[in-house]
Amino acid sequence: MSDARNVWVFIEVIRGKVKGVSLELLGQGRKMADDLGEKLVAVIPGNDVEEFAQMAIRYGADEVITVDQKELKDYSTDGYTKAMCTLIKKYNPAVLLIGATNNGRDLGPRVSSRMQTGLTADCTELGVDLETRLVKWTRPAFGGNLMATILCPDHIPQIGTVRPGVFKKPEEDPEHKGEIIHETVEFGPGEIRTRILEVITEAEGVDVNLEEAEIIVSGGRG
Repeated sequence: MSDARNVWVFIEVIRGKVKGVSLELLGQGRKMADDLGEKLVAVIPGNDVEEFAQMAIRYGADEVITVDQKELKDYSTDGYTKAMCTLIKKYNPAVLLIGATNNGRDLGPRVSSRMQTGLTADCTELGVDLETRLVKWTRPAFGGNLMATILCPDHIPQIGTVRPGVFKKPEEDPEHKGEIIHETVEFGPGEIRTRILEVITEAEGVDVNLEEAEIIVSGGRG
């Protein structure tokens, strides 16, 4: 763990828009990185994500790592898990923050299992123990009747999913400077076992929230 560095935030882009919780986590991640004396790194898998990399810098990221490939245009368990794990193995982050969206709740456990580390789900508060440099993940327990604070002292990265709306979105700073790093991940035949065939955004004349839209896929998540 002594070699692990930096606080990472997974930036989720869905159909050309950044999820709000990703920006909220940049604000909280900035505070954690400053407390630890480390960098805040935004990680953006997807396709045509350059504008979102620039956005992440304006919202406080010191570095942005993109994996900009057509295979990642739409979220898939297989594709995004491999992309994130490939980057983790290369850069060895200390902390990874993921929004507790539908996709985030799918991605977090997959990454933690593959990296053989722990995950604290649905956090509502984050802190840092400066003596041990461990993240203090706080989440509801026992049906919400009490709050539990969890540490992950033995494995890295320390991973947690965080509920949307818990933290305030930071102010944009157009003067903030950061570095963008472009990475590529190789996908073999059949590694991504699902593909989106159609996104249903309207049913019987009633608009459907895109975030909750039914997505018809080919294949299985497995």
